[in-house]
Amino acid sequence: MTEDLEQLEIDAMKEANDFSGLGQKLRELFKLPQHLCKTRGMCCKVATFKSNMSYEQLKALAESDDPNASNAREFLTLFIPFETEEEVRAIAPVFVDRVKEADPEKADAVSFFHCRFVGDDGRCMIHEDRPTGCRIYPFPHEKTIYHPGCGFEEKGYENMRKMNDITEFFNRKLKELEEEAQSLESQMDEDESL
Repeated sequence: MTEDLEQLEIDAMKEANDFSGLGQKLRELFKLPQHLCKTRGMCCKVATFKSNMSYEQLKALAESDDPNASNAREFLTLFIPFETEEEVRAIAPVFVDRVKEADPEKADAVSFFHCRFVGDDGRCMIHEDRPTGCRIYPFPHEKTIYHPGCGFEEKGYENMRKMNDITEFFNRKLKELEEEAQSLESQMDEDESL
């Protein structure tokens, strides 16, 4: 029911052309409620970086001038690559399949990692001092791959749908404004030629 009310709120803001309100709603939807976490630690026991990068690609990214280089460096300070896919499959076989199915062309190149700070009980041993990337994870994105049974999965997909809805609205309004500006510009050119 909460999701229905939230969608009604989004629809009302779209109807009122409340761009500021919709922008705020996008920021809210990007952050998933932390109480949904089941504290199993699966996202720390088996992880990928951007779902399809190899360890070598990740190291090269970390050493580059790319805007994502700092994220890659932070990831590598926390996460250690698994030696073999068999090790990973012993812990999270469905997750491995989901990652490989998400990008079949890169399925053989993807590397899996585990956090050096996850305890045997699945809890973070540095939770109070964890880095920003850990604090904001997970976030709704079409490339986010959840572990089976993750408490964030359903809300993540729902929020992503709503974020796409708002983004499509913004893009549609921007196109309308551009068309209106072009029409006004053409009319001004016609008026000047008279």
